[in-house]
Amino acid sequence: MILRILFSTVKINLKQILKVVIMSSGIALCILVITLITSISLGAREQVNNLLQKFGPKSIVILAGGKRQPGQPFERSTTLTLKDVDTIRSQINGIESLSPAFNSSMNAKYKDQNIDTTVSGSNSSWPDTWDWNVIEGRFFTHNEDFHMRRAAVLGRTVANDLFLGENPIGKTIRIENTPFIVIGILSPEGTSPHGNDRDNRIIIPLKTMLKRMVNETYLSSIRIKFDKQSYITSSVPDISNILRRNHKIFNGLPDDFTIITPDQIIQFLNNVNLTMNIFLVVAILISLIIGSVVVSNIMQASISEREKEIALRRAFGATKFQIIIQVFLEIFVISLIGAFFGTIFGTICSIALNSFTGIPISVSPFLFLIAFCFSTVIALISGIRPALKASSFDPAVILQR
Repeated sequence: MILRILFSTVKINLKQILKVVIMSSGIALCILVITLITSISLGAREQVNNLLQKFGPKSIVILAGGKRQPGQPFERSTTLTLKDVDTIRSQINGIESLSPAFNSSMNAKYKDQNIDTTVSGSNSSWPDTWDWNVIEGRFFTHNEDFHMRRAAVLGRTVANDLFLGENPIGKTIRIENTPFIVIGILSPEGTSPHGNDRDNRIIIPLKTMLKRMVNETYLSSIRIKFDKQSYITSSVPDISNILRRNHKIFNGLPDDFTIITPDQIIQFLNNVNLTMNIFLVVAILISLIIGSVVVSNIMQASISEREKEIALRRAFGATKFQIIIQVFLEIFVISLIGAFFGTIFGTICSIALNSFTGIPISVSPFLFLIAFCFSTVIALISGIRPALKASSFDPAVILQR
């Protein structure tokens, strides 16, 4: 019975190809929008999840300046000092590695090529503290930092833009007209949560930065990596007390530093995921309403035009249930066709959006499941009125007209 009804459905829809195209196109457009929004939502979620992985579950970062949210850009502040580093190192237990840093935007040049980049002065523990490997050459040593050597480790973007395929190791670059020997290349890391290129950076010895390049005594940040994740909970209050004491901050006054922990990153992730989920649900509901209204109205008009055909089927023995099944099958097939093409075109648009704008997207087989579920729901919702209308026809009355 189902095969006979399905064959009849295909035959009928071929006669009304224009209505089928209109309904399928409407559903395809709704699915395209949902696919695009879902791809962007999944891409943003993946990028933010990468933030936690890159941050490290056993690490904290202390930033100079008042309270800031994870992922927010650095602002210049002069509250952190090398005295803070020494005090924390001597009084806090369970520290695996610690790296202070001074960050500044500078221009780097090699021959005729130049690039504006972030130059970070830090110590020899930087690769271990940040879990960031050197894939070519080496990192500078404690002795090179102590003696203020002009050694530089380049991010992948800087190496590519300055050397254009040439091997950078051993070459001399100029950072703000100061010569530095390239001794290493960092592994590529991609973009940060606020869209900055993490590979557009140069790492040089901290003392070289503070005394040779900027003539400053303060720091931008301090990153601490602990032996165990459990040490973070007990150490953060102690670190806060040390910094408040060093900075002579009286009770009741706000901190002039910001401590970012993995728990704060997780809370940030949860907030982002909640926002993305709400946005996605709203988009699906709006598309569902629009798609259902379009299909229902067109199908009702189509049922009115086909009342004699339906009356003949009733006269030849078709039951009301069979008529209802036919209408639902017609709408389901049309919805499924629209959903399929909507998902395909939505995926293409998502990839194109990523290529031209750099907006992170994630294409998943999950999109096709969403499209199938969406088309099924549309068929169920929009098919009720047309199906009831078609099943209510009285063949004796209609065939006498």
